[in-house]
Amino acid sequence: MMQQIVERAKTLIAGKMQVVETVEEWDLLLEEIRGIDEWVQLSRYYTHSVKSDIAWSEPKEDVSFEQPVVPPVKITPVIEQRYAYTFVRELKGGSLREWPNSHISETEIRQWNLEHGMEIRVQVVQQDARRTTLEVMAVVATDQMKPLAERIVFERCIVKNHGIIESTVEGPLKDETGKPFYYATPVEDMRFFHLKEGQLVDLVMWKGRPETLTIAWKYAFQYQEPTVQLLETSNDPTAPVPSSVESTQGSAVKKSGRYLKQMKRKSKVKQEQKTRRIREKKSQAMAPLVTTSVPGQPIDFLDMKPLDFASFVGMRLVIVGNEQQSPVYRTFFAETGIELIHLSGDAQSAKKIAGLAKKTDAIVVITSRVSHAASAHVIAQAKKHDIPFAMERLDGRRSLYTACQRQLEKARLNQLKTGKS
Repeated sequence: MMQQIVERAKTLIAGKMQVVETVEEWDLLLEEIRGIDEWVQLSRYYTHSVKSDIAWSEPKEDVSFEQPVVPPVKITPVIEQRYAYTFVRELKGGSLREWPNSHISETEIRQWNLEHGMEIRVQVVQQDARRTTLEVMAVVATDQMKPLAERIVFERCIVKNHGIIESTVEGPLKDETGKPFYYATPVEDMRFFHLKEGQLVDLVMWKGRPETLTIAWKYAFQYQEPTVQLLETSNDPTAPVPSSVESTQGSAVKKSGRYLKQMKRKSKVKQEQKTRRIREKKSQAMAPLVTTSVPGQPIDFLDMKPLDFASFVGMRLVIVGNEQQSPVYRTFFAETGIELIHLSGDAQSAKKIAGLAKKTDAIVVITSRVSHAASAHVIAQAKKHDIPFAMERLDGRRSLYTACQRQLEKARLNQLKTGKS
């Protein structure tokens, strides 16, 4: 029967090759050859007497005229349909012994608890040139099932920071000889499994080949360290031992009572409206700033009266701020016989006033050239030691010298009152 089908196919192909003259007719001939090939394959599948492969023989060429060369048709191998197949366990996933390039995922294996040697029924999920992915339909027989001693599994391994695995849930990770070791997960596996610290995985390897160690499965839950609560022991032997169930119930009652108290609705007390304070005018007039300008006069007004520092010889004066004019100030006060100490306007330099305050007679701060922290520190030290001080907002020489003269004059009056020289 099959031989007749082959002869019929050869006759059809030979007859159609004689009428090919254009490229379009050649394409149509190839499509018809594929159809004839499918017809032969189906006839071979449904014919029970076929036991050997069919050898194709090309038709004899006619010498009378040239015939186009027909390329050989690629015939895909037909897998013999079986009721059940033998499952073969691999390092990751599995395959079928009677089906080449077959693959069964690790998820299917763990769902059906498949072992090496089981007889299973499958169906095709996806098929390409590389492999055929199968889905398990049922387990038929387990007579030839046997444990695979060459495959070593480390179950429930704990992933630590940076993918380091050195222990399982039951204890440290040990090899075949009982020696502890650790496994550093590659970056590719970290990204593929989305590993994080605290997750559990299964490691597998072939016996005697540690280089094949890899991750086969990741659990959906994370590992948590078990907490052990010690029970209180009493010296009385007749006292009943509290059970863990009672302790948990008691803690649950306490917790629920606490949360019920917190969740109890509280009535909101309406706040009383505060009475608005009316700002009153001050009875005393504000003291004017100590500057060289007279009230009613413009800022650029200059006081041309000569300054006299003859009565302040030997006194100590501290100026804070405007350190750029320090050489000018030192030259001026060097001729008057007054000891001048000039500090910069930052807070670190202004802290030096604490060690100089006891022997200082007057302080002048240039507010436009000093920081807020430094001015606050200087004012605190001046008030603490009762030292006359002035906050001069103008950095001109005449205004600064005038302010220094007034503060030195106040210091001289205080010395006369207290009798200190």
